[in-house]
Amino acid sequence: MMRRLMITAALLAASLAASAQAVPFVAIRTSAKELSLGGVHASGSELFSGSGSVFQAGVDRVWWQTGIAGYRLTGLQAKVNVTTGFALGLEMTSNSMDEMTLYSDNGQPLGTFQPNEMMLALTAAVKPVKNIALAAAAKMIRSSLTDSRRAGAFAVDLLGSWQISSVLTAGIAVNNLGQDVDYGYGAYKLPTTYKAGVHGLFPIAAKHAIEAAADLGSMPAYSTLLASVGTGYVYNGTIAVRCGAHISSQNDIMPTYYCVGASFLSENFDLSGSYLTAARTFAISLRLKL
Repeated sequence: MMRRLMITAALLAASLAASAQAVPFVAIRTSAKELSLGGVHASGSELFSGSGSVFQAGVDRVWWQTGIAGYRLTGLQAKVNVTTGFALGLEMTSNSMDEMTLYSDNGQPLGTFQPNEMMLALTAAVKPVKNIALAAAAKMIRSSLTDSRRAGAFAVDLLGSWQISSVLTAGIAVNNLGQDVDYGYGAYKLPTTYKAGVHGLFPIAAKHAIEAAADLGSMPAYSTLLASVGTGYVYNGTIAVRCGAHISSQNDIMPTYYCVGASFLSENFDLSGSYLTAARTFAISLRLKL
């Protein structure tokens, strides 16, 4: 009978051991625009963006920490603006990693396995009163590290947003609030994150605007404090360049990094790209508005 399999040190470094948490991929923002602003997202400034469009869809591709973890994240989103103040959507994020060698207890190689993970979410956003927006996402998470090391969990994201003025939005967010993840050898806490943030787009001339955003938050289960800040320049509503920073009190939970990015914006689609100093991370995003 084949003896119990164990995961190689390289696999552990890329997943649980180095991150000290379960499914760390769910804490990674996949939007290249958000990443180029340091991962700022708590203001919810884009919950109802593109109000003239009925349907919005997007795809993200992130090569996360290519020098260490080697995650390859793919995000898909679709949203329908049912009414002016009500939207429904679906989101999926998948994470694939390099193949890892599996060994028996006595160190004999038994073959290879490619870890993979997936998150599927149903989202809803509503404006109960003018300038106030509320959003929620119900998420199903699945993770497979080997054939015998599989786990799943359910979680929710919650967000409240206040449009202070035509140029400034503030909000609070809770991400990944849910069950522990157990691969069969002990439970790991989800990377539940609490954040508050602001986002502003300030016109300075007829065709020129300055973008600024900031988040402050924590991941209590892992005693981690987080801060994000970003700024950018937007020309004629079509070209944007951004830079930012993400500061973490524990780099093994979520890395500290600096970032730069750019976007091309049009009436029907937005194209964004970003680069993060977090062990060479790259991201590209496309958003369609119909």
